[in-house]
Amino acid sequence: VEILSKTTRSKDMVKKLDLYMSCNVQEYWIVNPMNKDLIVYTFENGDIRNFTAYKKFDTVQSQILEGLNVELAKIFKGPNG
Repeated sequence: VEILSKTTRSKDMVKKLDLYMSCNVQEYWIVNPMNKDLIVYTFENGDIRNFTAYKKFDTVQSQILEGLNVELAKIFKGPNG
């Protein structure tokens, strides 16, 4: 799981995506607190198998880790929530 910031956005969205894909990581979550969304990439054989974007009120379910569900509203709640 990566949490984007203005200074690491490019690194997380491109370099780390490529790195994790080439290292046989099966799933990569990118949280964007500025837009209150999350993208989940799943990889297979060194390539992107699928990616899904989720918004603030969605519940994200891992395709790899059975039983891992995250309610984004709980993550993004706060003064700007």
